[in-house]
Amino acid sequence: MRPRIFSPRPAMVAMAGFLVIGSSLAGTDTSQTAAVEREMQMMDTDRNGKVSALEHETGARQMFEKMDANRDGNVTAAEMDAAHATITGRPASQEEMSSARKINVIDGDKDGVLSAAEHAAGSKRMFLSMDTDRDNQLSAPELLAGRERMLGRKKY
Repeated sequence: MRPRIFSPRPAMVAMAGFLVIGSSLAGTDTSQTAAVEREMQMMDTDRNGKVSALEHETGARQMFEKMDANRDGNVTAAEMDAAHATITGRPASQEEMSSARKINVIDGDKDGVLSAAEHAAGSKRMFLSMDTDRDNQLSAPELLAGRERMLGRKKY
């Protein structure tokens, strides 16, 4: 098996964009657990208690489609902000990472927008960084630990 080489920090920031459906990123541990439970329910389509790489990829694609309001194949910071507000029922708070910063981290060509390919690549890196037991599936604890790392609550 070939070793996986990636930088976990960009992957964690990519997770912030993908998991725009989650609760406030500045919330309590309880809110993080609830957000992970919602994410598991959304992505775990076979209901086996884990999110496979394919389920994660499908969820990422669906999230991108929700964010791409004008259907041009790209997501702007404004579109990401609007999707966050629609999904969570509130605008992003100052404690949360800005959509522009989320995009910048995985924006390969640095044009200020997130293409479908850039989003897919960032989501794949996120999956690989969270799959700590390397079983090609994410458990709820792995998703929660990934959120915690993204928030800087735990060292990695």
